Amino acid sequence: MFAASKHNQSKFNNHQNYYTMKKLSFICMTVLSVLLMASCRGPQGPQGPAGHDGNANVASSTLTVYSNDWRWVNDCQWMVEIDYPAINNNVFNHGAVLVYMDVDGCWSQVPLTRYYQDVNQQGETINCAASIEVATLNDGGVRLFWTESDFFGGIRPQTHDFKIVAIEASVYSHRSDVDYSDYNAVKTAFQLAD
Repeated sequence: MFAASKHNQSKFNNHQNYYTMKKLSFICMTVLSVLLMASCRGPQGPQGPAGHDGNANVASSTLTVYSNDWRWVNDCQWMVEIDYPAINNNVFNHGAVLVYMDVDGCWSQVPLTRYYQDVNQQGETINCAASIEVATLNDGGVRLFWTESDFFGGIRPQTHDFKIVAIEASVYSHRSDVDYSDYNAVKTAFQLAD
């Protein structure tokens, strides 16, 4: 019985040595393969195409607000909410949210007073003034308010384009040299694409 047990032990040791050698061979081959692959180098490839200029810490978009998007609120003004996910907690608490309105082909910063002519229900041309204001929402958006100077709500705002620019705090805090009321200055300073 002792002899059979010794024979089985010897057989077990042979199998154990075989698997240990196999593992060691596998590890050596893996290390050798990695070294050979890492040392393979060829000539440098051609330069890739130039990327677009921009700034990852500044988001800018142009949005069209249609006449039917405005809702009558507070019995004195029109309002529209615009979702803008680039307005995160960092932008809301420490950065900047800038809103511009296209007024006759020029971007004017909101808030603003807009003077314009419209036609009333009797077909008469009337001179109007409206105050356009903005409130930034901490959950990623802005709320625009349109208030007629006489608080008359019968004239719904027409379709208008707005531009929203959200600037992260890390960028905004270092750029006091920018005239933020001038969209073209903001566009140049932060390399924004239209």
